[in-house]
Amino acid sequence: MRESQKRFSFVSQATDLEGPLGSVNRHIRPPPIFFLVCVMFVAAPIEHTYLLTMNIRYASALGALFSIAIVSFSACNVPAAMGEASSLIVIVPDTLWEQVEEPTRTILEPTIFTTRNEKQYEVTSVDPTHPKINELRLFRNVVVFGTAQDPTITEVAGAGGINLSDFQPGRVFQVRDVWARGQTVTAVLLRGEGGEVKSWVDALPSVLNAIDESYREYVLRKMYATPPDTVLAQDLQRRFAFSLRVPQVYDRVVRGTDQGDSLVIVRNDNPDPSQLIRSVLVTWRPKVDSLTQSGAFAWRSEIDETQYNVAQRINDTNSNAIYFEWEGRDALEVTGIWEDERGNFPAAGPFIVWLVDCPTRTYMIDAWLYAPNEPKYEYMLQLQEILSSFRCV
Repeated sequence: MRESQKRFSFVSQATDLEGPLGSVNRHIRPPPIFFLVCVMFVAAPIEHTYLLTMNIRYASALGALFSIAIVSFSACNVPAAMGEASSLIVIVPDTLWEQVEEPTRTILEPTIFTTRNEKQYEVTSVDPTHPKINELRLFRNVVVFGTAQDPTITEVAGAGGINLSDFQPGRVFQVRDVWARGQTVTAVLLRGEGGEVKSWVDALPSVLNAIDESYREYVLRKMYATPPDTVLAQDLQRRFAFSLRVPQVYDRVVRGTDQGDSLVIVRNDNPDPSQLIRSVLVTWRPKVDSLTQSGAFAWRSEIDETQYNVAQRINDTNSNAIYFEWEGRDALEVTGIWEDERGNFPAAGPFIVWLVDCPTRTYMIDAWLYAPNEPKYEYMLQLQEILSSFRCV
């Protein structure tokens, strides 16, 4: 097992951008005026009658904006970033890549365990002289390494308004929308005069931290393309003394159990349950004496026999348990794999269970995923986000 291999866990996923070489600088360029002009021309035509009634000061400002539009309208052709967010395009001369490929893949392709080991990211190297470099650098996630004299590094720095003379070799920085809209370029300033390989390898942990943080931000933006369901959060708090933040596309079910307890299920099947299921169940009991892994498994087994469409057998071969404090309260996280108990259909997926000790109750939050033949990291990050929104009141 490589050192970069890790068990998927919410508690152990904290990201620290203070790497061994210092903090990572992010440079997010504000929307340029040409972008606003594009939006105005394409999406918001202005009625003539409205212009006639405008205050002359605003009409003058608008006239100036149209003047800028004449110069900037060609910028509307800036392409959108392409490729998966988990694909990393590393722009590097082939001669240098031969020396750094092994440590780069070891650090930037960590494996996570869901139902099996899967790579968190996929690295592809591209020489800057490649005949298709102009197309390949349009990918969503691009990584570049170079000295202050490297033309690619200077281009990225210029796009972010960065003065490289302010940085020491080894500094990691990020710039958005360099060659495409929706793109993140992670760059490392290397030491010259024969120090390129060492400064490259030393910077890799900080590069991974920066990429991790950007990837999480991307996943959450995508997850909340539909707004959070604030009505649901308020209703849960009023009726059941807890709150949960989920996108509006999740459906809600409230049920009773044989033990007299209640439970709430929020679930999203998209496009249909044979392809993807993201489910979060919340239930509660009077305070339990202790939070244990065996207790979490037993509680989950009682629930899934009656509340899930398919009874789920727990495979604890690669299970993990972590005690932590959540909002000042004792909590336990248990991870594992669920399997179709009937055995005649090879369905399985990862789950994360939280037990949280609240003032008068102990809550169990069970988040599980079904995504056959799909990478699961992105979906598990979404479920982690929902778990982390849990509050008992």
